Amino acid sequence: MRIFVSMGDPSGVGSEIILKSLSHIGKKSIPVIVGDMRVIEKTKEVLSLETPKKFVDYGEGKPGDVEFIDLGLVKDVKYGVTSAEYGYASYQYLMEGLKRVLSGESYGIVTCPINKKSFQMAGIEYRGHTELLARLSGLTDCVMMLGNRKIRVSLVTTHVPLREVFGLLTKERVLRTIQITYRALLELFGIEKPVIKVCGLNPHAGEDGLLGNEEEIIREAISRANELGWEVSGPHPADSLFSKRDCDAYIAMYHDQGLIPVKTLDFKRTVNVTLGLPFVRTSPGHGTAFDIAGKGKADPQGLIEAYKLAEKLTKNLLTKSYSQF
Repeated sequence: MRIFVSMGDPSGVGSEIILKSLSHIGKKSIPVIVGDMRVIEKTKEVLSLETPKKFVDYGEGKPGDVEFIDLGLVKDVKYGVTSAEYGYASYQYLMEGLKRVLSGESYGIVTCPINKKSFQMAGIEYRGHTELLARLSGLTDCVMMLGNRKIRVSLVTTHVPLREVFGLLTKERVLRTIQITYRALLELFGIEKPVIKVCGLNPHAGEDGLLGNEEEIIREAISRANELGWEVSGPHPADSLFSKRDCDAYIAMYHDQGLIPVKTLDFKRTVNVTLGLPFVRTSPGHGTAFDIAGKGKADPQGLIEAYKLAEKLTKNLLTKSYSQF
């Protein structure tokens, strides 16, 4: 089994966390790194890092090796800067890995962090991996879930300004997020009877309309989910809901509402999973970390967790016939 790993922004910590992760990943699969060997070699030199596994060309690896697809897009490596060159390179790493996955060469990809500003500078219209992967996979929607060993949270809206959240909330969108999350818990994560709790949008979940009426939309979606036989409750006040981890996943209405509790509980091990795709995609829960790039301070634990989860979910995908819906 092969798991592809796109290197992410060449100016960020992607190459560093890959190098630091190699002794911890690939025990049940062959990692395939898609990136620039020039960036890897530069990071090894700057940080005096040893490579615990042998790099070989794609298709020539055996257990214990790391396969590499070198796109050769980066002329010079500078850490911690935004540029169109780096945005384009990180986009092409992802596209190459995705092409391989969609062709059936693998069913799992782990993506190291990209920089949204560099993407924009390169003329790439997408705000993040989730939106890009959905569009390139021919889907109208998928779900961004972040989780760790303590908690999982799916988001109804993702990388949008807070002022836009109110206009984006519909019964159909909330229900779709519940549906995709429920199916993934059942089929990808192997949870026999998933339990989901849903956040309200407003303080105190609207307090019977005194603080907002968007909860009626959420309530209608939950009611429909219950009619379908799923164990879903809410809308619950978000300020107290996460104090008890007594369900398999939470549904949050917007980015920070859901990700603050996840990253507070275990930031280093937080993993981003895109649900609803016909393949497995995971990513570390952090960004490019430009402030520490090239300084040897990056913690690889997020990538290690993302890779191991990709291995587990890919195995489940292959053995349990995960259905697109």
